[in-house]
Amino acid sequence: MLLHNLFHLDPSEPIFLAENSFSDQREALLTENYLDEIENIGDNVATRKGRGGVLWLTEHGIPIAVAVYVHSQGIDHWLVLTNVISKDERFSERVSGIFGSGSEEIETDASDIRSALIEYYSIFLANQWLCESCAREDMPYLDLGVFVEVRELIHTKLGGELLEDGADCGQEERSERLSHLFREIRGKIALDLSGADVLEICCGDGSATAALRDLGCDPICIDYDKCDICDGLKSGQLRDERSIVLDATELSLFFDREFDCVAGFMAGPIQPFNEDMWASILRESVKVVRTGGILIFTFHSGEELGFAYNVLEGCGVFGEAFENPTDTESQAGREITGYDRWVYAGRWDGHSPPAL
Repeated sequence: MLLHNLFHLDPSEPIFLAENSFSDQREALLTENYLDEIENIGDNVATRKGRGGVLWLTEHGIPIAVAVYVHSQGIDHWLVLTNVISKDERFSERVSGIFGSGSEEIETDASDIRSALIEYYSIFLANQWLCESCAREDMPYLDLGVFVEVRELIHTKLGGELLEDGADCGQEERSERLSHLFREIRGKIALDLSGADVLEICCGDGSATAALRDLGCDPICIDYDKCDICDGLKSGQLRDERSIVLDATELSLFFDREFDCVAGFMAGPIQPFNEDMWASILRESVKVVRTGGILIFTFHSGEELGFAYNVLEGCGVFGEAFENPTDTESQAGREITGYDRWVYAGRWDGHSPPAL
């Protein structure tokens, strides 16, 4: 795992994050609890012969993550605490106070730690450790001292076989349709996503993600439904280090204005009872794009498109709404009639009204 690489640890070493999910990293309540516990036990933090029991990851010399080698319930393992998502300003000073200056320091970037967190939770999720309906009896590191063999998580899928990419022929047909759509968008607004920072919201199992990758980008993909993310990871449509179980109404809590494009395919269904939620998702999407950033959304109905157009216009996004008619003469067209039919493509110019 990337965590092993960052801390320069052997892949066979057991290593666990304190928090139970990526979204839990925001409040980091367990991280706070473990720091309290470690502070109280002091010198009882385990050490290894010939090396210290604490490793720091620093950015510009400031600690932003720490791995503590602990012994609990007869098990030795690394416990990783970090503030890269919570951005707790007390973390660095507190870690320094607890562990002193004798720990091994490794310089890195916060973005690398974030990628490692994303990969970690994806691996655990795809191996059925983080979902109540799928979890095995020997639960993973959901509490201090509970052990699971990391090597198993990395190299096996619980006896199952990964599905081949594109196993569903309908998937390929939809990707072709979306690729055609992107060519249409290029004719309306300047669109070049090669090497761009792209966020795909409400990605589901990644059924549309391949079309984005065909444009030369490697999107971060989020969805609130952990089962959809899990399916996408197992099928290979989603990548471990780029897929997150996350509520799209909270984007700006986890991301800065760091994306060149935010895309969402088949957003909805948008109904009167959930309009507030979808309005929030659209507004949050605007909050995480850079100045000049592009927003692309597709919908099932013209009414949903009209709703989104009004919300985005109110956020200072200038764009176009248009129909992407299906090719009902072809087999592919008959199978996906209604998919991605109504399209919004716009750009945020950096001037948001107060409502944003």
